[in-house]
Amino acid sequence: MFKAIPLFSGSSGNCVFVKYKDEEILIDAGVSFKKICTALDSIGTNIQNIKAVLTTHEHCDHVQGLPVLSRHRDIPIYINRNSASYYEIPLDELFEGHARIKDSGDAITFDGFEVNVFATPHDSMGSCGYHFTFSDGTRFALATDMGKITPEISSYLLGCKTVIIESNHDTKMLKNGPYPYILKKRILSDHGHLSNEDCAEFIPKLVDMGADKIILAHLSKENNTPELAYKTNAASLAEAGFTPSDVKLTVAMRSII
Repeated sequence: MFKAIPLFSGSSGNCVFVKYKDEEILIDAGVSFKKICTALDSIGTNIQNIKAVLTTHEHCDHVQGLPVLSRHRDIPIYINRNSASYYEIPLDELFEGHARIKDSGDAITFDGFEVNVFATPHDSMGSCGYHFTFSDGTRFALATDMGKITPEISSYLLGCKTVIIESNHDTKMLKNGPYPYILKKRILSDHGHLSNEDCAEFIPKLVDMGADKIILAHLSKENNTPELAYKTNAASLAEAGFTPSDVKLTVAMRSII
């Protein structure tokens, strides 16, 4: 049995803990090393058990803690080639020689599971999601920081038992909110962030294909609320004929500590 626990989620920092049997890894490290350690302690593990870090892209809220983490742990840090091109200093210097390049379409093998890398459309140098296939046949995927759900993303998410998916903003809140026009336009674009409405339109397909747990993630603090994200997505599931006994729908907390 695997675990997937968002430790931090949102523009202030992102980090997801994944465990299968004795293998423990992180997806992103977008908060301080100290906070990551505290969060891991709070769920009954510790940083010494982490075997690798997978990064989705180079934005600060996904990689902030990596330089310090790489000084404390001799583990691989996976980053896609386009994200790597963002840094002005060599990755070997920045991440203490632990950086490993993995592009979209590549696979990463761990003890008991394989992770496939897929591209997500976002306004970064490179952005990706991850699809896990465990030795017992269970599948899990994470897809955040995307302006739309492409056919490729859909193919990796459909059929997974558990999915962590972005439900970043309520469109009306964003349009009527205080953000400058250029920022609103960026978020609403096909390379911005996925709205509650777009997420809600898609998730019934996940349940149709066997998903029994969906975690809404990367919520905007200014243009969304956990209650609104949940309500919008739950209504879509109900309209499609699904009940809480069919799928567990939850919202990732901004921080578990």
